[in-house]
Amino acid sequence: MSDLRVATSDTRDINPALIILATVLGPMIQEIDSMVVGVALPHMRGQFSAAPDQISWVLTTFLIGVAVTMPATGALASRFGRKRILIIAIIGFTLMSVFGALANSLNEIIAIRFVQGCFGAVLTPLSMSTLLDNFHREDHGMALGWWGVGIMVAPILGPTVGAFIAEHFTWRGVFFINVPIGIFACIVIASNVPVRAKRDVKNFNFSGFLMIAISAGCLQFILDQGERLDWFDAGKIVFAALIAGISLYCFILNTIYAQNPFLDYRVLMDRNFCVGMVLKVLLSIILVSIVALLPPFLIDLWNYPIITAGLVMAPRGVGVVLSVILVGYLMKHFDSRTLMAFGMLLAAYSTWLMADHTSNVTPWDLVFTNFFQGVGWSFLFVPLTAATFSTLNPVFLDVGAGLYGLIGNLGKSVGVSILVGFYIRNTQANRSDLMAYISPYNEAIQHNPLPNMWNIDSVTGLIALEGEIERQANLMAYTNDFRLLTFIILACLPLVFLMRRSENRVEEDEIKGDSVEKKGQIPM
Repeated sequence: MSDLRVATSDTRDINPALIILATVLGPMIQEIDSMVVGVALPHMRGQFSAAPDQISWVLTTFLIGVAVTMPATGALASRFGRKRILIIAIIGFTLMSVFGALANSLNEIIAIRFVQGCFGAVLTPLSMSTLLDNFHREDHGMALGWWGVGIMVAPILGPTVGAFIAEHFTWRGVFFINVPIGIFACIVIASNVPVRAKRDVKNFNFSGFLMIAISAGCLQFILDQGERLDWFDAGKIVFAALIAGISLYCFILNTIYAQNPFLDYRVLMDRNFCVGMVLKVLLSIILVSIVALLPPFLIDLWNYPIITAGLVMAPRGVGVVLSVILVGYLMKHFDSRTLMAFGMLLAAYSTWLMADHTSNVTPWDLVFTNFFQGVGWSFLFVPLTAATFSTLNPVFLDVGAGLYGLIGNLGKSVGVSILVGFYIRNTQANRSDLMAYISPYNEAIQHNPLPNMWNIDSVTGLIALEGEIERQANLMAYTNDFRLLTFIILACLPLVFLMRRSENRVEEDEIKGDSVEKKGQIPM
């Protein structure tokens, strides 16, 4: 990290490590919160005597709050300053954690989680734009690598710590985890992040923001609750889809025809940024689908204990941590597109191996595939983030980071909704196909009798046989899902080479009508 150079006009001698630490803590507190709250849900359900569909709103309202607020990231940073908004967001997020721990009813904690999501929405986008803005472009890969290592602490430690606190103390304790991290984050950001000179900002287009916020919020609701409500057979989903479509249409009209639109369309004229957004949503679908499918794959099919399943999946995080710094170094010597292509091939290879797993797979096979999957994601996401913003005008950095974060979150929701639904329907179809073969009139069974434990002439044998059929139907469904993910990854490969090389970065003074700001004077 000693070879990293901070790009700032601040007269202080700023340590690059402290800049990275300051930008890591915001996303880390949000990731840890998401992990520990998910672990605490069963305990909260018992405390509030809530049904599964009721307790799920603790997560849903948080995601809706994030979706509603994230589009305003750029406008808030431009008007009030990036550093100020970061500190306010962390303070608000931490306070909502305290209020959540003290909540006495389900409705109370649901409302608190929505507000917490609103505060948390800006943490990752503004932290990333702060990181990119405070390092020279050639150092973005290495800086993002160290940033990624810090953020990986959350998914590695979060579930374990959350489960321990919820099991041995109370679910309220998991919310207090954020308090010391939030206080420390505010101190580090206030002390080390430079304050950028403000620039003149245009009037805030509230109607444009309202339209995109309503559309994003409704879409998040559809994706999160669709499977539970049986999609468009439910009136709530149809109504939300109608509102989302109308709001999006009005937002597009606002962007095209308004004198001062909420979203400056010039952001979308950058080719690298647009291609990066498409890749971000597709790869987010894949990443979260694997994370959602693998735990039940291990626990339900192979009866792994929860701790063992966690240990088998941990090598993915180890692969990320061990390779992400290497990726940052290689980005100084190789084209980012080449590294992304290599990462895609590694990720596709690992998902194809997962599709070939049978009931005889060993834990070491799973460790191997998870480790190389983590390496593949490192080679993919770090260069992707750097390449996406490499040619984007610095004036649009905060706006772009907000859109990048929003599209990533929606991609994750799409991944869970589509792949889990695909898995459920595949399981049902596979079960029906397999059951069709179980008949005393089937010639294959007549000539090759089933083992005694699957004797179809006894109740015990039928129950055992049905259990095996259910297991095989699930295994086939998982196999189909992992093969589909492999094909999606390979389909993304040509998109990588639509991006331009990062040397063609646009300078601010090329955008007419905006004040010229030199590096180190971008508003914070």
